[in-house]
Amino acid sequence: MSQAVRKGEPFRQAVPSLSLSLERATPSVPGDGRFHVVLEGTVIYSAESKKDALREYQAIRDRLLPPSKKRTIDVKRALEREAAERQTLGFLAESARAKRAKALRKGGKGGSGGVAG
Repeated sequence: MSQAVRKGEPFRQAVPSLSLSLERATPSVPGDGRFHVVLEGTVIYSAESKKDALREYQAIRDRLLPPSKKRTIDVKRALEREAAERQTLGFLAESARAKRAKALRKGGKGGSGGVAG
């Protein structure tokens, strides 16, 4: 979302299922260089700043989305999952390191003493 949009360059972000979009310099909105929130083909909000228009667009989107479609993040669960992934990766790395060390200690054919012959 922090993607820069050059002045006058066309911009469009939309939720087609809600007939909601945020646009600038497209055929659907006035060519005044402003950002426009469009709902069902009608401009309902305009702003000079993308930040202001995006804030309004997101507020409208959140009001219109059914509860089952809203993104909800359980922070505690996400942190627990991340910690478990880190622990698993650490275990796998340690296991691989131990296998490499064991292989180096063993030496080649016949063990670390070599093959007599």
